[in-house]
Amino acid sequence: MEILVGLTLALGVSLGGTLAGLDRDRAFYAAVSLAVGTYYILFAVMGGSSEALIGEVAAYAVLAVVAVLGFRRNLWLVAFALVGHGGFDVFHGQLIANDGVPAYWPTFCMSYDVTAGLYLACLLHRRSSDTPQPLGRRAIGPHVQSELDAASALQANPAASFRRLERAHVLSQLSTREHVRVHWHMLVWGLRQRDMKEIAGQVLRIAGAATKTAIGLVPLGNTGGANVSPLKPMPVPADLAEILGITTRRAQPRPTRTPARGTR
Repeated sequence: MEILVGLTLALGVSLGGTLAGLDRDRAFYAAVSLAVGTYYILFAVMGGSSEALIGEVAAYAVLAVVAVLGFRRNLWLVAFALVGHGGFDVFHGQLIANDGVPAYWPTFCMSYDVTAGLYLACLLHRRSSDTPQPLGRRAIGPHVQSELDAASALQANPAASFRRLERAHVLSQLSTREHVRVHWHMLVWGLRQRDMKEIAGQVLRIAGAATKTAIGLVPLGNTGGANVSPLKPMPVPADLAEILGITTRRAQPRPTRTPARGTR
């Protein structure tokens, strides 16, 4: 019965998410995986065992890391996290002595996790066959260079030049090398304009690009300037989305750069 209930509930939530359009947001299944893992921690608190609580928190930390990386980098990792947690459910009693866990829970949770994970895997497989494949890291270089060349040609118009640097930044996030290179050009732009805010912002962003790009901790569509949060995802222009091979949301207005000292 636990298996049937878990399977039915997982299909109901997953199908409901698809019909309502909730699973168009990358966070949907990552949030589901993070939520299901918290119950064992709750049961450990209810059971009053500090040893069990430590074990459950440690197990949850592994799930959380994989789910967050999947959200940031590749949703296949989220599907893996869900199915993997289903395997953890099967062996939970042998791994952690948690007296607060109801007898039915591991079987129910296993059924839910595996069903939700396989449903997500089917969605990802279907969507990957319907959309262009993203460019590799090496293939993005010429597109980034094209935007950098355009920015260089527009140096007499600083605002227009920076807009091309922003476009280069959106493309560059596939590659650590290109990402760092674009932020260097933005730093040089800031030095030319004597814009202290931009200079300080780009120094920090160069360090972030060098350390976080390879593990996917970059916000999609972020334009890279000091006028926006370095953690904020932003809409990707349609022509850049076509180059990157991704599906975009409807474009929304971006922050307007305020001219400094009458130069922009």
